Amino acid sequence: MDEIRKNHIVQMELKNGTCLDGIVFDYTFDRVLVLIAYDSLQKAKELKELDELLVNVSTHLGLKRMKSHVIGCLNKNNCIIIENTETLAVVQKRQHVRVLSNIEFSIVRNGAFLQCFCVNISAGGIAFWCNDMNFEIGQKISINFPEDVFGKAFSCTAEIIKISVSSVVAKYHNLLPYDEDRIVKYVFKMIAKK
Repeated sequence: MDEIRKNHIVQMELKNGTCLDGIVFDYTFDRVLVLIAYDSLQKAKELKELDELLVNVSTHLGLKRMKSHVIGCLNKNNCIIIENTETLAVVQKRQHVRVLSNIEFSIVRNGAFLQCFCVNISAGGIAFWCNDMNFEIGQKISINFPEDVFGKAFSCTAEIIKISVSSVVAKYHNLLPYDEDRIVKYVFKMIAKK
């Protein structure tokens, strides 16, 4: 995959449907060193050489996919080596990788402040819950991100796009590029967390 770079987020799917997450730690023309995410370490221990993988990589050109094989099993640095092969196709133009999170933040809905708890987060949106789950699809809110998590407090508007019993999903609207980078760095940190 010519588009692959260091720190790209990787999801690997085995034939049995098991998925593992990680980030590109290093790469050459024929192999990729993947740092396995903390939540995927147990699954990674079961990998064997030559196991087939379908690999999705979130690149600067969109989500890219390749078929690959395990070349080197999990090492003491929580890395595996996979084959770097040709890109199959663009799956979609842009995709944001979501990670589970439990950060606390606040929103403003109809002029009232609500304390909320994150379920998962990406650079494109956030799933959350709060004590008052009275939301409507299409409703506009303002999200206030905390300084202690992102290094700087910032806000953006968002639109409610999905409602379930346990969470609400909001898509960001006017997120500044620097603030988007703060969220992406947080996502990388959560994926690589040990």
